[in-house]
Amino acid sequence: MRCGRAFRAVALAGALALLTGCETTQSAGTSTPAGETTVDGALSTRSQSPTADFTVRVFPPGESWAEAVQPLIVRVSNQAFDHPDVQLSASLDGEFIFDQAFNVEDQHSVTLFGVNVAPGPHLLTVVSDTGAKVEQALDLTEGEQQWVVVDYWYFDPGPTGQQRGEEETPGPSFQVFVSDQPVYID
Repeated sequence: MRCGRAFRAVALAGALALLTGCETTQSAGTSTPAGETTVDGALSTRSQSPTADFTVRVFPPGESWAEAVQPLIVRVSNQAFDHPDVQLSASLDGEFIFDQAFNVEDQHSVTLFGVNVAPGPHLLTVVSDTGAKVEQALDLTEGEQQWVVVDYWYFDPGPTGQQRGEEETPGPSFQVFVSDQPVYID
């Protein structure tokens, strides 16, 4: 029977995939996080992943930061009056952290992302919808907290094409600062 052979081939392929630990990839906007696989509709964490306990807690503007106790705190702000609304997305070692709009408001609107992640080396990647991209290498130490400040900037060149300041480069950019101490806004 042809159907019987096809069914056995599909079943065998499925069994081999389970036995060999077939990994899935993740792109923004899909429902299963990259550090997890779906088995019969249930989520289970892959034990071989360096970020097996990877979770993110969002602290929106105005919320208390008292519970920001995760090993990695990513503090994000739009500082660009020239581009007051920007869509930013971030990942850590390919694991999704956020993809959302940030408004400049008064330049004091910040969002914290508390990330539970294993100690060791990591790579934070942040991208804007305007084409800016930054990658920041991090090395998290067991039992210690690390803060990463990510500020988005956008400078329009003057009408004559001149820059407004010596350190300002026209167009979108990020400024990143890493600290082992909490970084607050006055």
